Amino acid sequence: MMQRFRTGRQAALARLAVIAQYDFCPWSHRYVAWLKQPIGWIVAGAGASLLIAVCLEPQAWIIFGSLIAVMGMGVVWPWLAIYGTRAEMAFDCRRSREGESVQVRLRIENRWPWPLWGMAVEKGFSRGADAPPGEDSSAADPAQWVSAPTAALARVAGWSCSEFVFEFRPSQRGVYPHRVPELATGFPFGLWRASRQIAVERELLVWPHITPLHAMPALGGDVADVVGMLFDRPGEEGDMIGVRPFRQGDRLRSIHWGQTARRDALMVTERQAAARRLIVILVDTAAFAAQSSALETAIRAAASVAQAFHAHHAQVRFLIGDVDLLLEPRTAGWHRLLDALACFPTDGAVDKLTGSDAARRMTEVLCRDAFTLLATSTERAADWDRGAGSCGRLRFLLVGSRAAAECDERTQSVATARRREWIVLDSNAECSAPLRRQWERVCHDSITN
Repeated sequence: MMQRFRTGRQAALARLAVIAQYDFCPWSHRYVAWLKQPIGWIVAGAGASLLIAVCLEPQAWIIFGSLIAVMGMGVVWPWLAIYGTRAEMAFDCRRSREGESVQVRLRIENRWPWPLWGMAVEKGFSRGADAPPGEDSSAADPAQWVSAPTAALARVAGWSCSEFVFEFRPSQRGVYPHRVPELATGFPFGLWRASRQIAVERELLVWPHITPLHAMPALGGDVADVVGMLFDRPGEEGDMIGVRPFRQGDRLRSIHWGQTARRDALMVTERQAAARRLIVILVDTAAFAAQSSALETAIRAAASVAQAFHAHHAQVRFLIGDVDLLLEPRTAGWHRLLDALACFPTDGAVDKLTGSDAARRMTEVLCRDAFTLLATSTERAADWDRGAGSCGRLRFLLVGSRAAAECDERTQSVATARRREWIVLDSNAECSAPLRRQWERVCHDSITN
């Protein structure tokens, strides 16, 4: 009996809480928004005390004067503090990765003779809090758009140029700061915040997190089908096949010093060349148009696979949105891809392919001798599968719900897509360990089968 009473009481309290939090007058927000700010209540109190002083009690003039003095102090002091300062910011490095710590140097010049307190660096560092342009601002409460301070300064000495160093650890790839940062203060009462833009000497490129993948699948039954066979044509790999005179642009390490001394002229070695397999990696950004976390997971996984193939000297072509890169065999080609991924929009609103457009894109991407790995969602795998037709060189890297990929058996295309899937990742979980485990399984199965 008591248990039933407690259950009924909890249900009644829950319904009461829902009613208390329900917005019955959403149309009135524009009229009462100013009351959400501290200065709004000061203005309301000053107005009330003014009415009382005029109509009822003259002593209310003291309250009115006090409130006006507090409001004036709370508005004028922040404005004066910001007016007499100038700030510059610089990162200690040009490039970084997700999760790595970067030092930021902030230089503030205070032209006032008195010290300043309550300074803070805001905007440009947190992607979710201040709703930068291009992100869906309707997905969050507008009250949360105000950026949380990236760094707070205890004191800036008067008539000085001070330097502060703080650490920034980016959690997502991109170009930082993604908005112009501001030096803001609300000291002393927090009634009103004044701000000034901070000059940034250079931006920080944050690369996506890469999971090391050491194994290599045998796409044609042999690992050499990916790495490529060596043959006797001039190249930079394999055994030495001869010597030739030095040409402008040759590396100094390739000089054959014995033949150079014998012929009294610079001679360089010729080595074998490798026939590399073309690997196409495509990220279907349209599949993650409204899922930023899924897009980031797909980019991290696709970049990790691209790094594995590139490290094994395969010819890699990477496509995402309007970015189409054929990677050079050296480190410069890999860094060029990482820079492009860092600059790619975080909302992914570049590629709008759907339905038959996916089939046309697949026809353009699929080459006769290219192996294609497609990073897409479980829902769009069937559309891409129909566009691929009978091509046996297509494999899927699915990001989304594994249950959806395993349980959806409505069409034969979905069943075919399931046979072509290599890796399935959950967009709401950490993907490094599952990606490494599934990649090793794929490499093992490709050799044993």
